[in-house]
Amino acid sequence: MNSALTFNLKFHHIGVATRNIEKELAYYKMLGYKESSDFFCDNIQGIKGIFIEAKGQPTLELLENLTDKGPLTSCLEKGIKFYHFAYETNDIEKDVASLIASNKAIVVVPITKATFFSKICFLMLKNMMMVELVQINKG
Repeated sequence: MNSALTFNLKFHHIGVATRNIEKELAYYKMLGYKESSDFFCDNIQGIKGIFIEAKGQPTLELLENLTDKGPLTSCLEKGIKFYHFAYETNDIEKDVASLIASNKAIVVVPITKATFFSKICFLMLKNMMMVELVQINKG
């Protein structure tokens, strides 16, 4: 990896895999979290989700599969809860291309439209960190 290359991306959230958002939400409320979005369903991704926030803590996106075997099944079966870090981008195509070129990142979910964001893309970095790029603007 080119250590001189730095991406100027703003942290957005940590993705949390759950079997049942409502049950899981009670634990996060104990820790001071509150809903910061409405529930959303993304049929393209096969997930249901909600964003939660707490003062001085990172924003979390609680997610659950829409079906018995969905995109979160592998994480849940392995006991992995916190499975991706998401960063805001103004130019998702450029940043995806740069991550592939500089880090040999592997595209896990190609650039696609999403319910909550204009576009998203999931990449696996060489260190096995799953990164989601989210484009909020409609550009």
